[in-house]
Amino acid sequence: MRRRRLIVLIGGAALLPLMARAQEQVVPASPPPTKARLYIYRDTSTYGSQAWTAVSLNHMKIGDSAPGTVFYRDVAPGTYEVEVRSDKLYPDQFKTVQLAAGSITFAKIEDQPAWDKSGFGRLGTTFVVVIVDDPAIASAQMSGLRLIPG
Repeated sequence: MRRRRLIVLIGGAALLPLMARAQEQVVPASPPPTKARLYIYRDTSTYGSQAWTAVSLNHMKIGDSAPGTVFYRDVAPGTYEVEVRSDKLYPDQFKTVQLAAGSITFAKIEDQPAWDKSGFGRLGTTFVVVIVDDPAIASAQMSGLRLIPG
């Protein structure tokens, strides 16, 4: 009985840092003055895909997005196409953004159903990029997400 309690205590203690990390608040911060900051995030969804997906800027991979996570990149000002890897194509799937020095832009990754011709089965995972223009909305949506290196 004492051994079981010890195992439970050790296991619980091991989980505390993970639980604390999951509660970290992501607070959007300004980039260095000569850079633009792009936040990429994905909320958790009961019905959404649990797959990770690669995120690219102008066809160059910058990280991977998973449900319940957020990461950011500081990039040179310019025009970028934000892309995600998908099993299927979807209308207006990628977004082109103009990033200015000192700006913060929010890109939310959403998954879309990719149904087979019969309408009964799911074929692969399709992701789309949604640019969230309102920082208050993006901050609220990122609340509770885990900050990762991407």
